[in-house]
Amino acid sequence: MQPSIVGSTSFGILWTKTYNTKERWYAKPLVYTPPGQKQLVFTASNQNWIRTVDAVTGTMVNARQVQPPFLQSDIGCTDMPDTIGISGTPVIDPNTNTAYFFAKGYQNKAASGGVAKGVYQFYAVNVLDLTDRPGFPVLIDGNNADNDPARYFIGGTVLQRPSLTMIGSTVYGTFGGHCDLFNYTGMVTGVSTTAGVGVTSMFAMEAAPGAPPVTLDIMNQKGGKAGIWMSGMAPATDGGRIFVVTGNGQGHENKDTPASGRSPLSTLDEVVANLAVTGDKIALQDYFEPYEYIGMDAGDRDLGSGGVALLDPSVFKGTNGVTRIAVTIGKNGKAYIMNADNLGGFKLGPGATDNILQTIISPNAVFGGAGSYPLEGGYIYFTPVGAQTLVYKLGLDQKGAPLFSKVGQSPDSSAGRVGVGVPTVTTYKGQPGTGIVWVTDVEAGLKAYKAVPDASGNLIKINIPPTGGLNKFQRPAFGDGRLYVTDNNARVICMGSPVSVPLNCTGPVDFGDVTIGTTKTVKVDCTALIPITKLNGLNILDSTFQASNASLPQGALKTGDKFSFPVTWNLTQESIKDAAGASFAAVSPGVKTSSLVISTINGIAQYSNSLPITLQGNEVSSAPFLSLSPPEVDFGGIVVGSTGAATGLDSSIIIANIGSSPLKITGYGYAGTELDDDDDDGDGSITYKNTTTTKDDTVIGNGFSSTDLPPVGSIIGAGKSLTVPINFNADEVGNYQSIFNVWTNGGTKYTLLTGSATTAPIAKLAVETSEGGWDTSGIMDFGTVLAGTTKTRRLRVCNVGGSALLITKSKPPVDAELRAENPTLDLHEGQSILAGECAYAPIDIAAAPLTPNVAPHDVSDVWILNTDDLTFGVHEVEIKATIISRQVGPTYPNGTAKYTYLGCYSDLNPRQLQKAYNLGAANDNSKLFPQLQCSSLWRLFIFYYHFTKHNFSVHDFFTDIIVCFYNLADDNLQDLNVYNFFHFLNNSQDVNIHDFFLYFIDDKQDINNNLFFYLFYSIFNFEDLYLHIIYCFHILDIVNFAHLKHANNILQNLYKSDQHLAINHLRYHIQDIHFEHINIHQQDILHHIFNDKPHLDLRQCQLESSRLLSRWSSRQIRLPCLEQVCRRLHDHRNMPRLLQEQRNQIRRY
Repeated sequence: MQPSIVGSTSFGILWTKTYNTKERWYAKPLVYTPPGQKQLVFTASNQNWIRTVDAVTGTMVNARQVQPPFLQSDIGCTDMPDTIGISGTPVIDPNTNTAYFFAKGYQNKAASGGVAKGVYQFYAVNVLDLTDRPGFPVLIDGNNADNDPARYFIGGTVLQRPSLTMIGSTVYGTFGGHCDLFNYTGMVTGVSTTAGVGVTSMFAMEAAPGAPPVTLDIMNQKGGKAGIWMSGMAPATDGGRIFVVTGNGQGHENKDTPASGRSPLSTLDEVVANLAVTGDKIALQDYFEPYEYIGMDAGDRDLGSGGVALLDPSVFKGTNGVTRIAVTIGKNGKAYIMNADNLGGFKLGPGATDNILQTIISPNAVFGGAGSYPLEGGYIYFTPVGAQTLVYKLGLDQKGAPLFSKVGQSPDSSAGRVGVGVPTVTTYKGQPGTGIVWVTDVEAGLKAYKAVPDASGNLIKINIPPTGGLNKFQRPAFGDGRLYVTDNNARVICMGSPVSVPLNCTGPVDFGDVTIGTTKTVKVDCTALIPITKLNGLNILDSTFQASNASLPQGALKTGDKFSFPVTWNLTQESIKDAAGASFAAVSPGVKTSSLVISTINGIAQYSNSLPITLQGNEVSSAPFLSLSPPEVDFGGIVVGSTGAATGLDSSIIIANIGSSPLKITGYGYAGTELDDDDDDGDGSITYKNTTTTKDDTVIGNGFSSTDLPPVGSIIGAGKSLTVPINFNADEVGNYQSIFNVWTNGGTKYTLLTGSATTAPIAKLAVETSEGGWDTSGIMDFGTVLAGTTKTRRLRVCNVGGSALLITKSKPPVDAELRAENPTLDLHEGQSILAGECAYAPIDIAAAPLTPNVAPHDVSDVWILNTDDLTFGVHEVEIKATIISRQVGPTYPNGTAKYTYLGCYSDLNPRQLQKAYNLGAANDNSKLFPQLQCSSLWRLFIFYYHFTKHNFSVHDFFTDIIVCFYNLADDNLQDLNVYNFFHFLNNSQDVNIHDFFLYFIDDKQDINNNLFFYLFYSIFNFEDLYLHIIYCFHILDIVNFAHLKHANNILQNLYKSDQHLAINHLRYHIQDIHFEHINIHQQDILHHIFNDKPHLDLRQCQLESSRLLSRWSSRQIRLPCLEQVCRRLHDHRNMPRLLQEQRNQIRRY
């Protein structure tokens, strides 16, 4: 990637692709060119879709969903919404054209199943057609850890977030948890790429004897934890070993006792682990654990929020025996610079601190880790949450130990929330001066800077077209001058420079070494690729590079025409000091780059109208030249009285000679930032104090000191540098500043040292009450919320301490009806709350609209929070509410509606029911208005479809039918099409016809007998109808049958239809029932009752009936052997639960 092209107008978005709804890419795109074929982009999504597209055009080549994804709703963790599928970036083996990845789903590739049935499969697919390789996928679940066989893999409880690493014929994946929920253990898993071999190694980061005992309850959070997630970074490797970083854990085997990193450790939480790969097995070889790891656990300040960066050993090394350097940085905001061959163990440093090469303090938490650039001296980069991208340059102290110093920062800050990616550096063909640092941001999108800061310590921003916010923890993938990223709107984006440029010119133009005070001219050769009407001219950003428009051809150019023009790098105006009135900055020997842009008027449309050309060279000073960097060292704050205050805060500066002759240090001095009190002449002069040296260090300011400041008179050779460690410490609260100046024979420079001393942060949590006050119980109870409305209350975190408070964990609720208004912005992980300030998060109960009179339902969830206040701990704020619907119509004393009916609807075209009868604003079921309307309209009845879809009870539905039909005249009965309707009800599994019969006749003393008989006798067989009658009159609370008008006619009709059948079934009949105007022979009835039951004692039955009559004397009903009746009815296919209850009551008597 050429900086001049990236920063030109020809660089932009070439194509975007969007696929499925709610599809996201946590795994990064991979660019791959199969041998002899076109370049492809391979993507893998949270929905378990894998795709290959043409890298140039974005055209789909192949696509496949390997299995249904795991549902986020099954775990309650909101880090990954909707679905969880392929979240770790796959790895492609170019020797076999095979892509390897882990995919999360359910057993037997089901679409759902809960946590217990969640599994991980390891896939190997042919990149060319996306088919499975023979012998794959491999199930990971059920495999046991090699270092603790009692621990085994349960895919539902873990997340495979980091990218994959491949060593030889084994692919390694690492696993952590979902928001630290469930009974999980962090694991490293190796799977063979050979079919039929499967899992070759599984290493648990928490194991016996130090880890908590294994429990079988997957919901119990006692698995030891120590998850590996590293914000998506891959485990680092240099061939024979794997480096991983873990998060919070539970074992704490080291407790507070110093230990060598080479000694065994079974609880690897908050560690950088070096795992040796021997054959197909892995084992712990070395580790580093911060001395404050227990406090980090308590404050949820995961060391493992970033991965390990193994730096290029050809550049990043010391002369004191350190040959390989590893860097990690996490939530605690500390960058740990380690000797990769001796990580440091636990508390083996001075004063029982960390035994590592260097600790760098960042202004905030870092997710994703550090990037590096091995050219031009060696740089590392990282981006804290809400802060600038910081740049540190490698140097050596006087003993040859490697030491990094801050030399610059980006001009803009990152998003104030979690998700900024690892800085990624590209060059053009590995040439110095062409480095670009790329940073992905969840809000600002993709950003680009020149890799080396300018003399003022600024990363020069390269303007590129906006992409919009990108997915969290992304980094671009690159291929043939193009890059690929994924954004928050489910898009895959390709950026690059259009192929259709009008000219082909030599570039980049390299001037080589040019000494200050001289000039050098280089010729640029160009060829026209299309007809060009006119060359409009050229423009160069840096005025020290010079070219003339007069040197360009003045006429039109044909395709193939060639021309040349000279470009001069003029350094004669430059000198050691700024040139008066010059537009260029002070000289700073080193690699310089700029861009020259030729503008054209083309004879063919759709070609770019400009061509950028990169100019680069190395400025050289023949004299010694002092460089002091960075221009400012900000130590941040130290908490007085804390553990860290014992050793203070460390940083460094670089004293360098970037000239070609030896540099001699002639003096040091420091001063406060105030001007000289005796500055009568107003020249702004500062009075410096000489540095003072003790046996331990040299004082270079109030609160600032150095243990390795080169003595006055020291010589620094041409092109060499010394890195000087600096410490800040203070035991009194306040702000500290010092100007530290260095005098040499190659110039004078100063740097500003700043720091502050404060008291610890103190977090106070409160929830807003309904009255607008604040409650510290940690429970937010909204009470009742009416359906279709929204209630909002706030969660508040205040910092009543003396220094900034950091939110280290935040898992807000994002349910349908209970959710944080801004889950990614309010009280987000990494948010800093200044001393004396509060941060708020509104929480909504957004109750969905409901039909009136439905049953209330409860909603509840928790907001999980933690801070770096070590006395705060993990808080789970309970949030709950009861959602109720409008209660209309008749109500019970508690205000609950008696009926959940919907109303009446027009049936102008039977069984269609397309339109509701317009009852106007009063159609709210209040005062039975629709029912009354229904009774006056002859062609209306209840819409059964709405009954079933809105979950209305049978009771309320039957009540609607009764009211609507109750007063209809006989001659309008046929218009209702009731036969079809009730026949439909009788055959419906949703309707219990016993209930229907009961509510139809209950308390309706003047019901029309023709209607009654038509509705039932016409659609039921005789036995069913008789059983309904027996059930309603002998079991339920209904008065004498004679109270029903024309009941005699009904029963007579029944007997006439089939008297023999009636008598046969009257074995259920009860003696001495007195029906008005009905004469039934008891002898015949009793004969048939006991005809098949000769062993029954009639006297016993009568005695038992008498006992029942003593309790049911008001009914004028006698029930001989009612138990027999109930048993028979209970066996009937439609017998409801109430009958069983009644039967049990009879038996108790």
